[in-house]
Amino acid sequence: MSVLLHLCRTCRHRETSHHGGDRGYTACPCCRGAGDIDPEPLLVQTWSFPLWEVEPLHRPGAQWNAGTTHRLELCACARCVERFAELEGDLPPHG
Repeated sequence: MSVLLHLCRTCRHRETSHHGGDRGYTACPCCRGAGDIDPEPLLVQTWSFPLWEVEPLHRPGAQWNAGTTHRLELCACARCVERFAELEGDLPPHG
């Protein structure tokens, strides 16, 4: 497990690539616009250093990579909160 992210349906980059200062770090022409962001969050596996262990699922709204220049405040929309609860076993599956 790791993080829930929204991806652009056109370029498949993270939603944050289409916002603010992130736009200047890519050559992707799609990311320079609003994008077609999928409202359904995708579970993306991440690993912690130095042992490359799979990270636990981060709570929506939490900071991911806190203390680094790559920190990101995770989305806390209703669907991310619901999906987090499903993965943690607190709710029945969405559908």
